[in-house]
Amino acid sequence: MTQAPASRMSPSRVRLLQLLADAGAPVGDDRLPCLSERLGRLFGLGDTMNLEAALAFRRRSGGLGGTATLERLCQELARIRRTLTAKIQQYGEDADRSAPAFAPLQEAYLARQRELAAASRQFRSKVRSALADQGPALAKLGELDAVFDHTLAAFTSQGFANIPRVLEQRFQALQTSATEAPATDAGGWFHQYCEEAQGLLLAELDVRLEPTLGLLEAFHNEVSNTP
Repeated sequence: MTQAPASRMSPSRVRLLQLLADAGAPVGDDRLPCLSERLGRLFGLGDTMNLEAALAFRRRSGGLGGTATLERLCQELARIRRTLTAKIQQYGEDADRSAPAFAPLQEAYLARQRELAAASRQFRSKVRSALADQGPALAKLGELDAVFDHTLAAFTSQGFANIPRVLEQRFQALQTSATEAPATDAGGWFHQYCEEAQGLLLAELDVRLEPTLGLLEAFHNEVSNTP
């Protein structure tokens, strides 16, 4: 299957596209419009006004404990990722391996997706709040990120909502092709399906955390460059 071009894409996004392609999703190499054109399709008039307000944002008070705040946020990010990763790795454990059905697996997958979305957005908002106390440059970055987060939220959710449908097709294909290895076998088709589904969830987690990592990286650079 033809893969989407990986140039100028983050490793987490490349990984997600690769996993989707392996699962049978149609990932083409059609040329996409430039970034400004794509964003223009997503931003309405109200979003444009919010973006202009964010660009004009000026913070008035001084920064508070940058280094300590950054360290605390990084530790919290690591804890959140460990917790979510552990939950992802439990996907499929409660399934009836003697006669697995996709419906309960889909419900479990959707529940994991909701957990990823809620945790990543809550932490992203928390990081933005911390940036508001850290000088004009970081405060403005936080305001800009809030506008982009709000504007692209529906678009992002729509994209991730398509994954369970791809997984259903993959589940059916693996189930149909399983002529020898039983579902209870550690190397059987059901084990393979669960591994692929977990891989997609881990890749989605990385993609959802990516904007927050960018904010923390900017925070780190600002703190490092402050005498």
